Amino acid sequence: MVAIGACMAPAASAQEVSGEISFAWWGAEARNRAILEVVAAFEEAHPGVKVLPQPTEFARHWDRVTVQAAAGQVPCIPMMQTRYQVRYENLGALLPLDDLIAEGKIDVSTIPEELIEGHRNADGNLYTLPIGLWFETYQYNWTRLEPTGVGEPQNDWTYEDYIEWARQARTELDEGVYPLSQLGTSITQFQMYAQARGEDLFDGVEPGFSEETLADWFRLWATASEERLAPDMAMSAEEPTATPQTYMAQGITLSRTGGDVTASELQAVLNELDGSVVHQAKSPNGNNPLVSGSHTLAISTNCANVDAAAAFIDFWLNDEPAAVRLQSQVGLVPSASLLEAQAADPNSPPTLVDRIEMYTDFADTYGVRIDVWPDNTQHLVNEFRDIYQQVGFGQSSPEDAASQFAEEVRRSLALN
Repeated sequence: MVAIGACMAPAASAQEVSGEISFAWWGAEARNRAILEVVAAFEEAHPGVKVLPQPTEFARHWDRVTVQAAAGQVPCIPMMQTRYQVRYENLGALLPLDDLIAEGKIDVSTIPEELIEGHRNADGNLYTLPIGLWFETYQYNWTRLEPTGVGEPQNDWTYEDYIEWARQARTELDEGVYPLSQLGTSITQFQMYAQARGEDLFDGVEPGFSEETLADWFRLWATASEERLAPDMAMSAEEPTATPQTYMAQGITLSRTGGDVTASELQAVLNELDGSVVHQAKSPNGNNPLVSGSHTLAISTNCANVDAAAAFIDFWLNDEPAAVRLQSQVGLVPSASLLEAQAADPNSPPTLVDRIEMYTDFADTYGVRIDVWPDNTQHLVNEFRDIYQQVGFGQSSPEDAASQFAEEVRRSLALN
């Protein structure tokens, strides 16, 4: 295992690589357009290399890579994500990158060590490198909450703090308006709750949380519904998932959690609705680090042009014009210097600059923890939602639901 902070040789020059490399990713039109611009810039910088693009949509990407991995035909550079990458690492489909870093073919010197090491597999190897960070924030309508007399949420709050905050606001709000969204169904926000108690989602082959903590989470949100701090389960089940149609966008709820990139979309809707202003805070896990997922790049073990693939990853991680052009379409760039360049670029939208400033503040104050999920756990997102709905509809007790979910986590982890 290479020491990431060690002095490294210069990255491979344009003259040292040539040939073809395939690159597979997922994305909608705006992301695809931005990525293809980066590909074109790489080919201009490395005229001997031809990149064969393979874009698709999210679900199709993972179906395709799974089939390709079984056949030993994964594209040279597959885009990965922290909730999915462990499967392909453990299958032997991805190449360890440590030697390429040590040889100076991939320069990671501008990326904080905690972000690099957070992607390291349990076997000690580093198979992926982050190109875009994403995280959830607590988003609240300060224009409508401030007149209730409550203070602004703090970045070190826990969910118990938010419940008390909502109780204060409740007395000053109209009957059909709720200070909170119903979050009992969110496994990622339960993770924040568990972390504030010194627990987590996973701990090796066992759940990282106690059944008591999960039952308390379920009870917390059932109580929030009873006190009309959040919509009840029947109402919540009807809430649209698209940001512009959510209850917060309609002015029915006044706070929620969402990806850092979604706040600007929500703000645009509220500008048209009533001019309300959305503020954001760190997800409520107390003084624990900011929890971040990431989009990553890897090199397949079957890649016949490893040096060109390494040069492509190095270019993505370090080329300032390409980063500025990309405008974090795949998440916030992990390099501090590239973040600064994006923030300083006059063409960067204000919403991106705000995200960069917020992330930098969180990272400087609390640190960042990369959240890599074990294999066979992706389905737990929906499983968690369904189990809490049983509690919300009165079909299961918090204790029975907690026991049921903990057993499903154990069963899923035992498959690894």
